[in-house]
Amino acid sequence: MPSREVMLKVGGVAAVVVVLGVALVGVLAATGAFAAPTVVSTTYEWGAVADETTEIETTVAVDNPNPVGVPGVVDVAYTAQLNDVTLARGDRSGVGFGPGKSEFTLTAAMENDRIADWWVTHVDGDERSELTVDARVDAPGFSRELPAKSSTIETDILGGFTTEEARTVDFRGDPLLTLRNQRASWGDATGETTPLSFSADVENVHDYAVTLDGVEYVVEMNGVELGRGQREAGLDVAPGESGAIDVTVALDTPKMADWWREHVTDDEQSNMTVAMYGTVDRDGERQRVPMRVFDRRLRLETDLLGDGGTSVTPVDAPGRTDDFEPPRVADTTQEWGSVTDETTEIHTDATLDTPDDPGLADLLTLDVRQEATINGVPVASGETSVETVRAGTDTLLLTSEKDNSRVPAWWARHLNDGERSRVVTTPTATADVGVTKFDADLGTRESVFTTDLLAGMNGDRNERVRVQGRTALVVTGVSSEWGQATPERAPIATEAAVRNELASPVEVQTVHYTVTTNGVTLADRSDTVGQVIGPGERDTVTTRLVLDNSRMDRWWVRHVRDGERSSFDVNVEVTVSVLGRTERVELDSLAQSATVETDLLNATGE
Repeated sequence: MPSREVMLKVGGVAAVVVVLGVALVGVLAATGAFAAPTVVSTTYEWGAVADETTEIETTVAVDNPNPVGVPGVVDVAYTAQLNDVTLARGDRSGVGFGPGKSEFTLTAAMENDRIADWWVTHVDGDERSELTVDARVDAPGFSRELPAKSSTIETDILGGFTTEEARTVDFRGDPLLTLRNQRASWGDATGETTPLSFSADVENVHDYAVTLDGVEYVVEMNGVELGRGQREAGLDVAPGESGAIDVTVALDTPKMADWWREHVTDDEQSNMTVAMYGTVDRDGERQRVPMRVFDRRLRLETDLLGDGGTSVTPVDAPGRTDDFEPPRVADTTQEWGSVTDETTEIHTDATLDTPDDPGLADLLTLDVRQEATINGVPVASGETSVETVRAGTDTLLLTSEKDNSRVPAWWARHLNDGERSRVVTTPTATADVGVTKFDADLGTRESVFTTDLLAGMNGDRNERVRVQGRTALVVTGVSSEWGQATPERAPIATEAAVRNELASPVEVQTVHYTVTTNGVTLADRSDTVGQVIGPGERDTVTTRLVLDNSRMDRWWVRHVRDGERSSFDVNVEVTVSVLGRTERVELDSLAQSATVETDLLNATGE
């Protein structure tokens, strides 16, 4: 930027040189010997750019109306300064002009490291500089100093970093922070460092707290690294809350000379980038998080040897693919662990696939939770922490405890849904990436199992019910179905189609039944019927068996211990009265002994 004006004025010196030469000829012209030559035009362009210097080539076009040239007796010397920092000194002896139109070129070498010296004064002067060019001409019998040429150079790099517009900070595609009122300011520059402070108001738009212990920054211009380092920058903002971030970086002042060289080489265009990554303290070490808390690009353009215009324009940062890929479960196997009267352990082995992301490998930890429901009833939960998550395929071991007291609730729904149950196991994880946390879906496992406990209590029959040695009734068919079950009760409604074989009425007084499963008694009671079947008549005897569903937790313990295998035994007796004689007899038509097998954790059938 200031170098632009420097070059303009240094080029202007060449024009001054010509003017001085013309002044000398004017002295001769006073004697009537010569007419005064005139400067037609002056053009400037960059010459060779080296590690140490940058050349400025000034071409001056002169019109000498005299038939003879001006002899090469003119010496020129000049000094160009910015804020009292001498950028270039030049001199040339024996300048002369031929007759008519001619051109001559002056080349001055500017030391690039003087740009760094000037930069300090420019920053400390609020990005404002004064350029001055002093020139002197000497010729035989003539010596003169011309008035200094001066101009003001102003830049606005800070303005490029200042904006009130909101900017969202994403982490792997997930919005975390909203930055507002971004601003920047210079500190006191020295020959070694130039402090540059960045501040912004911060709002947490994430579901978890965002915490930073510091930042790691990189500042570049046209590939020249002007600054890199780490700074403390405490930030701890709860979800929905606001805070502020304030970071001061240190630019390497001598590197401005390297930037200048690249700036001129790139046709006076520079891209300035400032990137700040969050850092966290993990196990006593400062580690970088692949999240940019500040990301800004500016385009600096100058035309130092032309019209002298400058511009500083913010540009959008190039798109980056930062989708966060949390670990996922590729496969799971489950089995029962230890069983007590109160709980049943579920052991889960999960195959964990973790993307190979070096930026997160040293930071990522997982808090894994697992919940299981049967028919929508929460029955088990467990959690574990994984402090070291290795990239690739690993095995996650998780133990959750099933609450046996929840068995009657889900078993009631099992019966009400036609002896069908859905088991849903949902592992979820909170991935801690140092700066914040994310919920990771590890995949839901579902299975369905069915039973048919009443299969033996339905169908056609031909059972004779004998009283006093005679067939009183014949059971021709039975039908049984579950009533509306609750965690306390599970009713079974039964119907028995019967035919009276006697010439006298037969009364079915009571039905007594026992129901056991794996030695657990669910029912041992009687149901009063009081139904009379006339001589030779057909009728339906209905009764209601009520099971104590609250005892199913005891069944569950034995069921799991026996490898998810149980017996389901129903015994029924009826008390029948004929002509005042009463007898209690077994009714095999409603009795059954069934085997129940399940695979709750790994069933797949619908």
